Amino acid sequence: MKVPRNMRQTAIALALCAQGAFSFAADPIMFSPGGTGLTGAIPLGMLDWLPGNALAVNGNPAGGLNVGSIIHLLSHAKLGVIVDQDGDLHSVPSGEITFVAGFGEAVNTFELTGTGSTTTFAFNSSGSNFFEIWWSPTADSNMLAGTGFNTGLAGTKRILYGVVTDSTGGYSGGSPIVTLDQFGPNNYPAIQTITGSGSTQLAGVIISADPDFFPGLTQAQIESMKVFFNTSTVTPYRQTNPSAKFVDYGVVGNTVTMSATTVGSVNGGFHASGPDLHFVLQADANQRFEQGEVIEGACRVTYGGNDKNGNADPNKFGPTCSELPNDNCYTFGGQVGAPTADKSKGGPFGEHTHNQKNGPAGEFTFRAGTHSAPKTTRITDTVCKDPGAIKPAEANAKFKQIDFEGTGSFNFPNSTAGTKAKNYLIAHGGPSDIGSANSSDKIYYFRVDMVDSGEPGNQFNSDPAVIAQCKSFLAADQNNPLATADPLLLDYVASGADCPDVYQILICPTDQPCDTPMYAVRGFLTGGNIQMHKVIK
Repeated sequence: MKVPRNMRQTAIALALCAQGAFSFAADPIMFSPGGTGLTGAIPLGMLDWLPGNALAVNGNPAGGLNVGSIIHLLSHAKLGVIVDQDGDLHSVPSGEITFVAGFGEAVNTFELTGTGSTTTFAFNSSGSNFFEIWWSPTADSNMLAGTGFNTGLAGTKRILYGVVTDSTGGYSGGSPIVTLDQFGPNNYPAIQTITGSGSTQLAGVIISADPDFFPGLTQAQIESMKVFFNTSTVTPYRQTNPSAKFVDYGVVGNTVTMSATTVGSVNGGFHASGPDLHFVLQADANQRFEQGEVIEGACRVTYGGNDKNGNADPNKFGPTCSELPNDNCYTFGGQVGAPTADKSKGGPFGEHTHNQKNGPAGEFTFRAGTHSAPKTTRITDTVCKDPGAIKPAEANAKFKQIDFEGTGSFNFPNSTAGTKAKNYLIAHGGPSDIGSANSSDKIYYFRVDMVDSGEPGNQFNSDPAVIAQCKSFLAADQNNPLATADPLLLDYVASGADCPDVYQILICPTDQPCDTPMYAVRGFLTGGNIQMHKVIK
């Protein structure tokens, strides 16, 4: 049998442990493995995960890997022990803690050896990018099945969420060809594997953490931290079972499978033709945290809310959408700029969803960069504007406004409201075939303009004079091209917190910027919040 030409590493065991060996000044990070807050919390030194699984989606392509080949890694594991800052070991008092993760890598170098090959990898922004730590009241994860790592019984909750910002690694493998599953009974008698080993070093940033498990941390502290992982990868499996399923971002359940069909009869084995195959490895990770450095001039945003088109009237905040049939009502949500908006680093990253709910434009969903959107959709550029944040947002950000643009796709419900939406878009310059299917891979240019005016983000000051100032600002703050300067909020309003946050979106008839969009809405938020953040290096 020919020795594989393409092996791969897959190290991700992205354990993203939740706070590691860092400190705020002299204060340790406290971790409560039972979710009881400061009661029973441990000064955290390190989280050490049990041997787990990693899968490189299409990591063994026909003809082998080449420099520049893109790989998407998925991984999961169960927490083994918690190491405190004195080096003492602690277990999870009840239930279990698990992680799921995924990110992209590109082949940096590839070299044939006498018995196989050696490949090195670098971080790539393609595909989903996430790490999640979950707690379940009952130990229901199953490594062989690959289930129960992000869903389970009642009470299961995500306790930490973040993204990978950088990775380096390598894998060397080849002869001999051996049995894949050498842990206990051979559950995969039809699959052999190349023999090899590798390692990966990962860096990431945290977006959110559950205070029951990470007590005493402010959101600003969480967002100024970086996490680092050191992961070893090996084939064959000797310390755990190979998993049959892997979870991708935003998916409840398991969507990527491992079998003789998806990895071939020899995991990592060279094949000159046929479909691209996955590659699986045993992955074992540990991790620590460090305080990061704020990148000056950069920003990111997390957001979610609901609105009514043209909403500059505080008297409209109470009525429901059904009471205002002439207004387009919509919800929106997402995050843009994490871990970076720097194009030289593969950015900008992010995902945006706009749900047109009812009104003249009917009902549709428009997505960019999300797991459910076509992979050709993405955020392509961002600009941070209006320096200086409004209290209390100033603890997290250094800007009041962010504009971003990209390409997205439509999904229409199979209903009267969906048909109404298609007809509306066509009547406003959209292509006649936009309604040929309820969803498609066709993409359209969009641009978003956001203003974070502080907290709570969806209320006016009751003073009529201040309301008039807010209206004047919104009238001036048009959703212009990113290179166009936006009006400064404090030039119109003495305290920006007296105005609600602002959300605007326009969608063009093609994948290029336009002067006349086929859909555009704008207004102050009637519910929800827009939150600007610093970017951590």
